[in-house]
Amino acid sequence: MSELQKNIIEVLLKEKKKTKRELAKVLNIKENSINRLLKSSNITLLKLGVIADFLGVDITDLLPKKESVQEPEEEYQPTNPADVTTQLTINNLSEALNRNSKTIDNLVRIISENYPNRNLPK
Repeated sequence: MSELQKNIIEVLLKEKKKTKRELAKVLNIKENSINRLLKSSNITLLKLGVIADFLGVDITDLLPKKESVQEPEEEYQPTNPADVTTQLTINNLSEALNRNSKTIDNLVRIISENYPNRNLPK
């Protein structure tokens, strides 16, 4: 059990006005073993279920909440053959435009260097 789970259980015990002694009795363990159990990293789901029932909560309330992390958007992967062809065409055009843009930039640079008096786009 993580420190977070231990804290969740301790907070719920206080909210429900129940004691660790009562919890130990329900779990059929000695009172001095309850802290060791709460610190343990290998508490069984069965015991977690008993604790949840004792506290009157759902077992998922005793589990740490996974922080909401926004997943990166997946790249569009077409499955329809027509969409695949369209996507490939778009990718090819994009790559060609990229190459041509670099070529044009290089031509402008070369002309500018060789003909400094010309007003060429930068």
